[in-house]
Amino acid sequence: MERILYFDCFAGISGDMSFGALLDLGLDPSAVVNEIKKLGVKGYDIEIRKINRYSISGTDVIVTLNGDSDCEHEHGYEHGHEHGHGHVHGHGHSHHHNEKDRSLSGIVHIIRSSGISEKAKQLAISIFGEIAKAEAAVHGTLLSEVHFHEVGAIDSIVDIVGTAVCIDMLKVDRIVCSPVHEGQGFIQCRHGRLPVPVPAVAKMLENSGIAVVTEDIQAELVTPTGLGIVKTVSESCGKMPEMLVERVGYGFGKTETGRLNALRVVLGTSEKAAREPATVPRQVESAEKARDRVTLLETNIDNTTGEMLGYTMERLMKAGALDVYFTPIQMKKNRPAVMLSVLCDTNDTEKLSDIIFMETSTTGIRVRELSRITLKREIRTVKTELGEVRVKSVNVRGLERVQPEYEDCAEIAQKNNLSLNEVYETVKRCHYGKKLGEDL
Repeated sequence: MERILYFDCFAGISGDMSFGALLDLGLDPSAVVNEIKKLGVKGYDIEIRKINRYSISGTDVIVTLNGDSDCEHEHGYEHGHEHGHGHVHGHGHSHHHNEKDRSLSGIVHIIRSSGISEKAKQLAISIFGEIAKAEAAVHGTLLSEVHFHEVGAIDSIVDIVGTAVCIDMLKVDRIVCSPVHEGQGFIQCRHGRLPVPVPAVAKMLENSGIAVVTEDIQAELVTPTGLGIVKTVSESCGKMPEMLVERVGYGFGKTETGRLNALRVVLGTSEKAAREPATVPRQVESAEKARDRVTLLETNIDNTTGEMLGYTMERLMKAGALDVYFTPIQMKKNRPAVMLSVLCDTNDTEKLSDIIFMETSTTGIRVRELSRITLKREIRTVKTELGEVRVKSVNVRGLERVQPEYEDCAEIAQKNNLSLNEVYETVKRCHYGKKLGEDL
């Protein structure tokens, strides 16, 4: 049996919402807190309470600074934390204590030196690393220069490590998230007035595969800590996978939005073969390979013309399909037909299925999620005596392999009255000749 955890981000996501929702699945709060204490970080108290909002029962986590810490603390991004000061900490609100450095290396040292499990350590470090990369890009600094003024606060360290500990305790095989719902407008922080989503969140969304839904709410619903968590732990974004639901948990946020402000997590099982645990950092296999998940759409078609099928393929590719192909088949009554197969990102499933229904005669589409291993590719430009040509470069066990772009080579072949093969050979000769000269 495969254990699946689904993050339903219908009201956004933050660190404390994630921690609270996972605890609400039935974990022993005292056992989780005891694991967090192994960090050796002082200066805080954790209050975990069951509350009811909008007639929904869930868990609320409050981290209160008690003044016993010995490091400097500034925070602001984690808007959803209401400490024991009687107000909500918004962007730009800061408290000063005598706290030590909260650089990425400092946080990683704290986690690695702690007594929590290795899986929880790996996951917590990966989450902080994801957030640090976004902060470095936004501020135009090196990763080593990032200091966690916002997410490095004690409360967020507790939320991230607490979330990692909970996921490890739940022993899940796969984690999937829904599209994240975000507010709009502006928030005030230590850097000034910033748009929602805040820059670090916007940066983390780049090429993440996580869809965003904008709500008509003038508030920040997705925090850097929250998105860092869901981006790191989730292997895909989309609808809830087919599974038998065991438990449902709710973790409450602190901002009043006029509707239920909570993260819902669903724990269930599936009879499918267990996949690789989602606590491995996303899409990281080796320096050469990456692992991700894609969706396969398939349908049998027996009464659509070849012209229509060709047009359908063009539309699907332009709409973002990763690959489209036809397989000859024979259907009932001995009719020759084709099976249309479309490989795509999970987020594009609905859009591409609409095109298939619109352009073909099919009335049903099979949908399957697949695990995929790909070689990491790099697009380069090679200068030749015939002109510049783009090539795709991959490495297989240290050996480089290049593939010239067809469109570039076809255009050059036509202009110079050459065969396509001659252009390919010229491009490869120039590329490998240059590489050899550089190596020498």
